[in-house]
Amino acid sequence: MAIVVAVVAVLVALAAVVGVGLLVLNQRAAPPPAPRPTPGSVGPPPGNLTMRDDTTTITLTWTDPSDGLVPFMVAGGRTGQSLGMMATVDPGRTSYTVNGLSTRVNYCFAVLAVYDTDQFATSDQVCTSRSADTTD
Repeated sequence: MAIVVAVVAVLVALAAVVGVGLLVLNQRAAPPPAPRPTPGSVGPPPGNLTMRDDTTTITLTWTDPSDGLVPFMVAGGRTGQSLGMMATVDPGRTSYTVNGLSTRVNYCFAVLAVYDTDQFATSDQVCTSRSADTTD
């Protein structure tokens, strides 16, 4: 009886060693996981952002670095404040007009090329330079 218990114990130990060995070999043979992209820029930003200020409307234009493959987001706000998303522009379009602006307030704008949900590239900002004596 003691011999049978000893043989079973040896077989269990041998199976455990083989199992651990296969597990280690399998981990070494498996390719490393692909790196996950981090949020940020994956392509060039929109270029040559310009603005035409018609007091209550501002027309923004830019160049498309993706040749019409990605959409854009227009961000804007009052000078000195954080910019907020104002609009989404379809791929291939390179202008957007902002309406209903105050003639007494200065604004800044930027355009983002959206390469993926968390991958984008942001243009330089353009800002109005309105005189303080302008009226609505």
